[in-house]
Amino acid sequence: MAVRWRKYYKECKGKRNDGDRYGKVTEKGIECEGKRGKHCPEGVSSPCGAWSIDYREIDGRWVSKVFTGISKTEARERLEDIRSNIRRGMIGLPQARKTPTLREYSEKYLEFHKTDKESTLLARRRAVSVLVKYLGDYRLDKVTPFIIERYRIERKERDQVKDSVVNEDIAKLTHLYNTAIKQGLIDKSPCQNVKRLKVTQTKDRILSGDEIFLLLGELQGKDRLVVMIGFFTGLRLGGVLGLSWDDIDLNKGLIHSNHKTGKLVSIPISNYLVSELQKWKESNSGDKLFIEGKITQRVIIRYSEHFSQLFKSFGIQDFTFHNLRHTFASILQGELGIGAVVVQGMTGHSSLGMLQKYSHTGMDSKKTAINALTEHVLSKQSKTSLAIAQ
Repeated sequence: MAVRWRKYYKECKGKRNDGDRYGKVTEKGIECEGKRGKHCPEGVSSPCGAWSIDYREIDGRWVSKVFTGISKTEARERLEDIRSNIRRGMIGLPQARKTPTLREYSEKYLEFHKTDKESTLLARRRAVSVLVKYLGDYRLDKVTPFIIERYRIERKERDQVKDSVVNEDIAKLTHLYNTAIKQGLIDKSPCQNVKRLKVTQTKDRILSGDEIFLLLGELQGKDRLVVMIGFFTGLRLGGVLGLSWDDIDLNKGLIHSNHKTGKLVSIPISNYLVSELQKWKESNSGDKLFIEGKITQRVIIRYSEHFSQLFKSFGIQDFTFHNLRHTFASILQGELGIGAVVVQGMTGHSSLGMLQKYSHTGMDSKKTAINALTEHVLSKQSKTSLAIAQ
């Protein structure tokens, strides 16, 4: 299979022995790609030929197709289409394939993934929106690793985003191309030669002792109880907002949650938090503690932004609601010496998914740990007697 220049004029083609169509060339023709030169006969137009595609059909026949008005690059693209069709078992020259731009295909791509769970779909839409802004006018087959590298530089300089965010964008672009390949729109992805930016791991932000007392002293009402539950249980914001009274056993001092992972986690709550919940229930006796209705990703984002601003108003910078979860785990393990298995049994990380099948596993140790955490924060006693099954 090859792409070659086919000349129109006999004077340019060279000669073979008479009657020997496929024999050895006895007189070499003029080497050119159709551009006019001193060697051209009179009256020859420019260009005076066309690019042809020579290929072997599946049945073994050699076929030569000539296309006028296309460039060498376009001829090579058509040859790649032919090779692709032959690999798929298709016969004959394909029709010219119209490759969509990234903007055009992005709409179909998002439609194709509209059944994704809400958080995944929102993240996909965000990334695609940015990619379309920078690369939307490029055809899918015209995006190169160089163009992607330029995009990364512009994204960081213009939008001032972190390397981790840029890596997420490229991950979504890679998925978009892989989807287009599966649909037969393109044959390869430019992302396969793009290496991810190296991201330096940073230590999670946790509250200091003074900051903890500041929050517990300044927060009021609903905000205070939401933060207290997040801090004293390690639950994610969505899990806290979605709590119903059916999830809480005030007599046994337990909160049950299966937010995000889908695995049921039973977390003991201290006597202090039980008393705070009892007070709240007196004036909030509905089914839900905080929000009636479905807790969507938009609701979680809105409340997350609310708490970030609230923390900032108290002078606690660079701190989010999710960092309460990190503070919970950090104090238990780092300051109180609680075993990692016990702590992860409460946070419900998927790496210990098998452990979560048994909600009673280590319940005494968990309850001791929770009471120790509460005592540590409220009274700052330096020595706490613990009997933990490591």
